[in-house]
Amino acid sequence: MNSITGVLLAGGESKRFGEPKAFAEYNGRKLWQYSMEVLKVTTEQQIIISHQDLLKEFQKATQEKILTDDHRFIGDGPKAGIYTAMKNETSEWFVILSCDIPLITADIIRRLLTYIDSDKKMIIPKIEGRVHPLIGVYHHSVFPIIEEQLESNDRKLMTLFDQVNVCFVTEKELQSDAKTFSNINSRRDYGMLLNNGKITE
Repeated sequence: MNSITGVLLAGGESKRFGEPKAFAEYNGRKLWQYSMEVLKVTTEQQIIISHQDLLKEFQKATQEKILTDDHRFIGDGPKAGIYTAMKNETSEWFVILSCDIPLITADIIRRLLTYIDSDKKMIIPKIEGRVHPLIGVYHHSVFPIIEEQLESNDRKLMTLFDQVNVCFVTEKELQSDAKTFSNINSRRDYGMLLNNGKITE
């Protein structure tokens, strides 16, 4: 069993962005590549969970293992992506990163990993009071809970927090600030990123 698998989530439809944001460019690289580069230096193996429409584009761009949502839960959001990764990969821990956080750093993930212990099932940043479940560390034991929730049509990641022991880590503990955790949801976010390297919520 590998101890840590990195999971890049790129299964969303990017409706607010207007086009597949994973392949939008920033400083000469695609947005998804920033998360993958972080995963490569912090985890033992990596996997991409792709939207079906992006599968061929990812296959042309990388040699990494690429999957689409499990057939039982196609289109059921990030929770379905995490389920798919855990169903197909054998690891004790999974580092989850979305494809739209180009300012994330390997140091952030390394600091999150230092909070691993036998009692904690999820390690999640809580930055200025806001929880970031798509920049997190998940223990494999949450898999059956995720499956049960998806079978009940519960797509919300936050409901998972109610059933497992979660360790929330603040920006002070991570020695970072809020902008590092910002994700590109809209064209406005993207424009701010391109203009001055900062993203406003």
